Amino acid sequence: MNSSKVILDKIINDNTAIINENIKRANDTASEIISKAQADADAQVADFKSGLKAEYNEILRRGEVVANLDAKKILMSAKSKAVDNLFQKTLEQLALLDKKKYLAIIENLLKKYAEDGDIVIISSQDKGKITQKFVDDIAKNMGIKLSLAKDFGSFNGGVILAGKNSDKNLSFDMELLQLREECETQISSMLFEE
Repeated sequence: MNSSKVILDKIINDNTAIINENIKRANDTASEIISKAQADADAQVADFKSGLKAEYNEILRRGEVVANLDAKKILMSAKSKAVDNLFQKTLEQLALLDKKKYLAIIENLLKKYAEDGDIVIISSQDKGKITQKFVDDIAKNMGIKLSLAKDFGSFNGGVILAGKNSDKNLSFDMELLQLREECETQISSMLFEE
């Protein structure tokens, strides 16, 4: 989990410019919406100047409420896209790790979660990295039997362990999804400092 935080911190730092641009666009769009709402309200003021001040105030209030709601929607969308980009970049960074670091991650996953008789399913992108010998060496070290599946899984790195009683999805896709569910609010507030 500590290495996940380090990776996330690096990616957050690497993507600050992109995030700031998304925030600027969201704020610019929000300003345009608020300006349009103000212009609409001002136009209606001219029509109601003959004693309809209360109605004018209500129209202005509704326009501001709608503009604020629209601005919040735009900002939420920008935040969601920024977090999506962050996790996509994390997945890309994991795929670009050198072979030694990548295999160390896989070895740790196998040592922590593999059980005797499990079948190790890998993605096609890991075909040259994770071999039967690699799996055999880890199994021998653990005193269990593991085998490498002949077919590849459709996921982005990591492994899936097909066991006798249950399967364990340790793919990077699943690991990042779980990480996102655990800390999306925290990441969002770090990115946007609310």
